[in-house]
Amino acid sequence: MDLEKEIAYWRCHNKPVIFIAKTLNISCDEVRKVLNSWKEETRDFIFSLKEHDLGFFNPDITGLLKSSDLSVEYARKILSNKFVINYIVLNRERKHDRYMDCIRYHVKILLQGK
Repeated sequence: MDLEKEIAYWRCHNKPVIFIAKTLNISCDEVRKVLNSWKEETRDFIFSLKEHDLGFFNPDITGLLKSSDLSVEYARKILSNKFVINYIVLNRERKHDRYMDCIRYHVKILLQGK
């Protein structure tokens, strides 16, 4: 498994940077560098999304993200889910949202067509 995929796995399981760094035996700075690259690569896509007509609530998408196999097919599945889209719209400005990092990885692989 490549480094980005391993980081994504742990972010989808709501783990902090320090846990990921210790688990993967890398520095916290390396983890942050990967997370920041995802933010850069996905910014335009994330900010182009519009809210579905669900009102202003933060949906619980924990189960969807934790069950991800980190594939392009799964990325299509979660990014077509209206609750995930609303979560993105409501949380895209947050700097340290672990689930947003997980979603950004899915957006990244979808944009790359891996």
